[in-house]
Order: sequence, then C-alpha cells, then structure tokens
Amino acid sequence: MNVGFFVPVVVAAALASSCDDEGGIFDSLRSESSVYYYNQITSQGGALSDLTVDFTVEGDESDSVNDVGYSGADDAPELNVRIDDANDNEDNSVQIRGVNPGSGSLFSDRARLSNDTSYTAVSYGDLTTGSVDVGLFQQDQSDVETGTARFRVINTVDPDILNTFSFDLRYNDSDDGQYFVEDMGLGDATDYQSTDAGSLNLVVVENDIDPEEEIDRVECSLSGGRAYDVILAVNDPLDVPTNVDDADGELVIYCHPHERI
Repeated sequence: MNVGFFVPVVVAAALASSCDDEGGIFDSLRSESSVYYYNQITSQGGALSDLTVDFTVEGDESDSVNDVGYSGADDAPELNVRIDDANDNEDNSVQIRGVNPGSGSLFSDRARLSNDTSYTAVSYGDLTTGSVDVGLFQQDQSDVETGTARFRVINTVDPDILNTFSFDLRYNDSDDGQYFVEDMGLGDATDYQSTDAGSLNLVVVENDIDPEEEIDRVECSLSGGRAYDVILAVNDPLDVPTNVDDADGELVIYCHPHERI
C-alpha cells in the first residue's frame, strides 16, 4: 500500500516536566497531531454495512473512531495522536488501520506524523475488486487571503473501473487543454490551487485524448479565507459506473474545509 503525498515537517517541541506528570497539567499541554478521516470505499452491488470502517491511528498514544460509513459530504471525525520524541518512536511512525466489523481487516500501513500538524486520511477502492487502500495527506494550515480559497483535489475514483487510463482536471471556464493536473490516478492528490471564493466548477476528462473526451462536470462551493480538501468520488458507492460513457452525472466532489487552528 502507498501512503501518498506525505510531507515531513519539523516537529514542535513538547512541554515536559522533570518529574512524572502523566495525567497532569504538563501532560495535557503536550502537542499532538490531528488526523481527519474520510471513508470513500465502494462496493459494487454490495450493502452499506460492507463499507463501515473502524479506523485507528496508533503511535505513542492511540485514537480511533468506529462505524464510519461512506463519508459523502459529512464532516470528518478528528483523531488526535501524540508523538513522543523522547521515546525515539521509529522516527515518529504510526500505524494506520481500517477494519470492517463484519469482514475484518481492510487496510494497514505505517506513516510518519509530526506534532502540531494536521493530516487528511482517505480510504478508497472497491471491495469487489479486492483493492482497498488509504492515503495520508498533510494539510497546509497557512493563512488564506480574504475573498480567495485554497484547495487540492484527492481522487478516489478508479480510472480502471471506468475503463480508462487516468484523469485530467480543468476549470469549467478554461480552454480545452488548460489542465491544472494531468494523469491523475486513484489515490493521487493535486498540489494546492488558489481560486476566487464561490462556486468551484471542474471538468473531469480522459487523460491525453485529442480531441478532449469529457467524463463529467462536478461542482461545490468554497468560502473565502478557507482551505479545502476536495474529494473526487462517486455519487453512489454501491452502483459505481463501469465505463466513461456511463459516468456523466455519476461523479461528485465533496469540498471539506480544513479546521482552523
């Protein structure tokens, strides 16, 4: 499995006491990392219960959330994990696990986190193909100018299922061929983009086809002064289109604002 687009940063120093203060004021002030989890796993012809995930991040300390269904436009649960540098925890590594209560393990991987940093975790893939994975993406928490929005797109739609190679993305009002990302595969994320606040309208096309072959148009709303994870997904996780001709109107983007820190 691949945990994609992870960018290491310098870990902030945690407050410490010269005495054993576990559970005390110094312990409560220690820094930690935040992980926001979205579940975009699909199951062609399956049941919603097949998609439920118990999600865990385990480092020096652990946090978990149970019964997370297909996320859609729902807000992400936040998990908090402390990384104790003094313990040399394998270079700040954590284990990320997803389990379906009925069928067992869905994914398991390791990643490196930093304290005082926020991350987006997204599970994706289709259970009927036996391919489920999780991506971990560090959030850019820097300020966003008033009247503009910053976003990146995380792709959870499998081009193989649509019988194509990969996707290109452009703005709806841009000319053909003016793509802000090309050759986007399952689990990939774009660089952050800046745009005017308001409606975000994107066109999903087949990669490297001339003339352009449009797959679908998707849209959502972005507020000014905010940063977003924009997840490209299927509208119905139990009825995934199986070719590009059937995908028109079946794709969607869920625009999730980063929590302010």
